[in-house]
Formats: sequence, structure tokens, C-alpha cells
Amino acid sequence: MLKQKVEEFLKKQFEDIEESIYTIDIEDDFIFIEFTQILGEICKKEMMFRIIDENLQYHSLSYGWKVLNRGTNIRYFWIDLLNK
Repeated sequence: MLKQKVEEFLKKQFEDIEESIYTIDIEDDFIFIEFTQILGEICKKEMMFRIIDENLQYHSLSYGWKVLNRGTNIRYFWIDLLNK
């Protein structure tokens, strides 16, 4: 369920997502996504997700845990993703 929710979230965020731009690693109740390419640029970013009370949450090193079901919290995902 966790992997499926994260993949659905990523597909909504990227129009033409290719599986080769990230890898998924599941550890206990957490999922780690390692991006190798973002918007055509080579990179190395790792992001952590979890589900609590059926809400997908993203962990930002700067802002803490954010529930992604709330539209405004998606900005923290993008700030971290695009920050070099």
C-alpha cells in the first residue's frame, strides 16, 4: 500500500515520469526514493515517505513531516526536490 501510494503521488507530480529516474527502497514503515534524474538533470536526491492514518507523508529535512494529501504541503516536496 505504501509503495502504491508513493508511486501514485509521483505520477501526479510528473507528467511523463520514467521509471529510470528513481529507485524505491522499503524499510519497515518507511519508503525511500532515490532520484537519479529530475526534469532531465542528473542528480542524487533521497526522499523519505510514510503513511500514518492513511495519509501519505513526506519528510523534509528543513520542514519536518508534511501530509501530502493537503495541497499546500506539496510545495515542501518540490522545494526539497529542486533545491541543489
